[in-house]
Amino acid sequence: MDSLPKILVIGDPKGLVPEATWADFSSKYEVHLYDFATLDDFHQSMSGEGSCHNIIAIVRLGLNIPPGIEKVGQGWTKRGLPYFPPSLRLVVNFGHGYDEEDVPALEARGITFANTTGGTESTATLGTFLIISSLRNLSRYERMVRAGQFLPALRDSAKNAVDPFSKKLGIFGMGAIGQAVARQTAALGMEIHCLDRKSLKEKNIGNSLPPLVLHPSLGDMVANVDCVILTCSYTPETHHVFSHDVFSKMRPGTRVVNIARGKCIDDDALCDAIEKGNVGGVGLDVHDNEPYVNPRLLNYDCVTLLPHVGGLTHDSMSNHAVMALQAAQNYFSKLV
Repeated sequence: MDSLPKILVIGDPKGLVPEATWADFSSKYEVHLYDFATLDDFHQSMSGEGSCHNIIAIVRLGLNIPPGIEKVGQGWTKRGLPYFPPSLRLVVNFGHGYDEEDVPALEARGITFANTTGGTESTATLGTFLIISSLRNLSRYERMVRAGQFLPALRDSAKNAVDPFSKKLGIFGMGAIGQAVARQTAALGMEIHCLDRKSLKEKNIGNSLPPLVLHPSLGDMVANVDCVILTCSYTPETHHVFSHDVFSKMRPGTRVVNIARGKCIDDDALCDAIEKGNVGGVGLDVHDNEPYVNPRLLNYDCVTLLPHVGGLTHDSMSNHAVMALQAAQNYFSKLV
């Protein structure tokens, strides 16, 4: 009888993957659960006669590494690339982003890379919250209540807060998360704007979306909306794409929300736009130099700051883990 394909699984499936799903997966592969104290130990295990010298896949289920073990973290495939054995054919990474991983180098080695999208709805929901928070100035009023300024907060809200209903929302990035944001915010009565992309028509996703107002350029879109949310991938083209030039095209008081990647916004340009009045409210779940936050942003009461928790719920973690296992099974079923 042929031996089962050997797969290294990073992350504990308990509490994330249904027992029946894990039992089925474990019956088809020789599963090794990641238990290396350090990254050096992990890397050495894939060389010579190490325990992982003949693995065919690495599947990362999540962030749940046992206590006392060094975290794998973003960029782990880039760090591990020199040590990956010739037998390795597939890497399934946890999460939506892959900008820290060296996908071209993996593919050049004949290693297929996949990621998971289990946090789509949770990230979109947090984005919708930040849109509401930035329009209604909720972060400011929470601070005022904590400082004993209950009545002044009421008066400020009556004068300066605005409703999402009937407002124009620009979505920069119409992938899965952007589409989910479009559906959620349309239910609030917002008018949805986005860039006119060929992919919108090719994927025929318009049938599942609310009506869209299309724009030829980012500058044109931001000049015509009340709020803009970033839901794009991070690439060289989107690095600091929200710059002084883009902020200068916004109407006074425009709200800005980012649930994409922090490096898509030039922080200092954003702070300047707040001080000039072009931007009237901000919601950030991501930051340019995480886990550090630009100290200028801490000084504004119109800014809601969160620690990149958009896709981090127990439900989304479970979704990611199940998707990761399914991605591996889909890949190897095609080889049979």
